[in-house]
Order: sequence, then structure tokens, then C-alpha cells
Amino acid sequence: MPLPIRSLYTALFMGCIALALHGCSSSTSDTPPPPDNATVYEDVRGAFQSPATGGRDMIVHHEPIPDVMDAMLMTIPVDRPGSLDTLNTGTPITFDLHVADAAIQARNIRVLPDTVTLNLPPDAPADTSTQQP
Repeated sequence: MPLPIRSLYTALFMGCIALALHGCSSSTSDTPPPPDNATVYEDVRGAFQSPATGGRDMIVHHEPIPDVMDAMLMTIPVDRPGSLDTLNTGTPITFDLHVADAAIQARNIRVLPDTVTLNLPPDAPADTSTQQP
């Protein structure tokens, strides 16, 4: 893909994420989940921070998603609200990020071993990047 088109797609994707995050700040229950034909970024890894909006969303500091976005702290709607109940701040997790239009959703959330080293900036919240593999 030529660089200008790739940049355009990246800019559009980031705009969709920003719009989705704006929607999350008010009420995610009104935002429908992405359709099953959404773009899926599998095995996104990060450090779980906390549930939000009654467990319908999670706050996670995720690793970079190649060619999409840098590592960042995000609030992401989850497909199964009860799936966050057993997670503690700093727990390393992996999930599949589904993105379509202005809707995003984390699905298939799994806990990683405590020995996993995450690729997060040194000042990341609940930093787990110093753990040894």
C-alpha cells in the first residue's frame, strides 16, 4: 500500500477510536458492539487497570498495535461485563480488539502468566514491563 493511503487509513482508524472513546465517556450501553465482520486485532497484550461503567468497559494500558497505534491507556468496552470481576490492577492480559466504524470492543480476554514481559513505556500505570520472562 502506498504511504499516503496507509497514512489516510491510520488517520481514519484513529478518528474512529477517538469517536468511540468519546462515546465511552458518556454511556457505552447505547453503543452497539462491532459487527462480526469487524477488523480484528488478535492477541493485543496489556496491563489491566480497572473496570469502568459498571464493568461494561475496562481500562487497560496496551502494547503497541503494529501499523495501527502506539501503546496507550484506553477505555474499551468488553463483550462480557462479568469477565473483569477476577482481574486485579496490573494483571497482564491479552484480548482480541474488534473495530468497525465508531465501535470497538474487547473480546476473548485472557490472563497471561505473571512472568510475561509487556512492551509498555517505563512510566506506564501499574507497570509490568520490568517483570522477567
